[in-house]
Formats: sequence, structure tokens, C-alpha cells
Amino acid sequence: MHATKEVGEAILAVQRTTQSNIANVESAVQAVASATDLAGRSGMALEDIVHLVETASTQVQSIAAAAEEQSAASEEINHAVEEVNTVASETSKTMAEASRSVLELSRQAAELRVLIQDLKSDGQSQA
Repeated sequence: MHATKEVGEAILAVQRTTQSNIANVESAVQAVASATDLAGRSGMALEDIVHLVETASTQVQSIAAAAEEQSAASEEINHAVEEVNTVASETSKTMAEASRSVLELSRQAAELRVLIQDLKSDGQSQA
């Protein structure tokens, strides 16, 4: 009987170990399932991040293009302002010359009046 009792105890020990192994395997299966779920959610989060990075990259490219356009427009404006300054300077010089010419014409007109007056006076004194 003693051997039967030992065999019974051995069988119980094997059964307990088997049940413990089954519980451990079930726990491992749940851990793998949880890890798989987390990996799937991580993958989706990474896809969202990649999408956001692509969107940000597109926006940065748009901003860079707009900055280039603004820079080109600013250069055109500066060039136009320089042209206006040149025209204004040339106009100012031309106006100064015109003013001198008008003064000279005024002086010559005054001389001409004096000459005409002298001619009239000479004509009247000879008559």
C-alpha cells in the first residue's frame, strides 16, 4: 500500500504541476494577446504621427514657397522705388533747368520791352 500511496501522491503532484503549467500558458496567451493589441494600437499611432509629419512638411514647404514669393515681390518693390527715385531726381533737375530758363526768358522779355520803349521814344522824337 505504501507504493500505491506514493504513486497516488506522484500523480497528484504531476496533476498540480500540469494545472500550474496550464494556468501559466493561459496567462502567457493573455499577455501575448495584450501585447499584440498594444502593438496594433502603436502601429496606428505611428501611422497618425507619420500623417501629421507629412502634413507639417507640406505646410513648411508652402510657407517656404510663400516666403520666396514675398522676397521676390519685395525685390520688385525695391526696384520700382529706386526707379521712382531716379525719375523724381531727374524731374527735379529738369524743373530747376526750366525755372532757370523761365527766369532768363523773363529777363530777355524785360530787355525787349526796354528796347521797344527806346524805339518808340526815338520814333516819336524824330517825328
